[in-house]
Amino acid sequence: MTTEDITANKEETLREQKDARENQDNNCSCEESEKMGKEISSQDAEIIRLNKEIETMKDLMQRRQADFENFRKRTAKLQEDYKKLAIKDFALDVLNINDDLLRAIEASSVISEENSSDASSSLIEGVKMTSKRLIDALSKYGIEEIESENQPFDPNYHEAVEIATDPEISSDTVTKVYQKGFRLEEYIVRTAKVKVTKPAPKQEETQTDEGA
Repeated sequence: MTTEDITANKEETLREQKDARENQDNNCSCEESEKMGKEISSQDAEIIRLNKEIETMKDLMQRRQADFENFRKRTAKLQEDYKKLAIKDFALDVLNINDDLLRAIEASSVISEENSSDASSSLIEGVKMTSKRLIDALSKYGIEEIESENQPFDPNYHEAVEIATDPEISSDTVTKVYQKGFRLEEYIVRTAKVKVTKPAPKQEETQTDEGA
């Protein structure tokens, strides 16, 4: 074998090695490209899935918001209806009581001199019964009288319109009621107008003060 043949064989071998390396590089590039493509496709699918979940959640939240708004409106309407019904029932009771008062007024206009005593007694009795019916109607709706007479003075329930002193009293006490007070559970409908009697200074204390 000549030198030229040996050189030619080396060049051929080098070319084959180069071609092999190039084929290997091409194969690696194709595999990497394919792998990268799969990863991108997987990420795209995940993004699509997450977007669908987001849209589903948005739709659910909008539905819940609409349901809550409808519930709020229904509740407000029910409260308004209950309020109107309560006022309606209360108004009916008051109107019936007012009819009794009108009948009492009508009866009082026909009282004659000869039977004025009997008629007056009947009128007074009728008015008392009407007043009782009114208190009963208020009680039916939870409105109760504030117990005041001979009770300790409480500015939350009582309004003092007269003040007196008494040495026998140990603390501020309601001794007379001029106008009854009423409450609805913890709410005060009207405070009671009362006379309050306060403890009077003891005689010994007064004399000591004067001597000083």
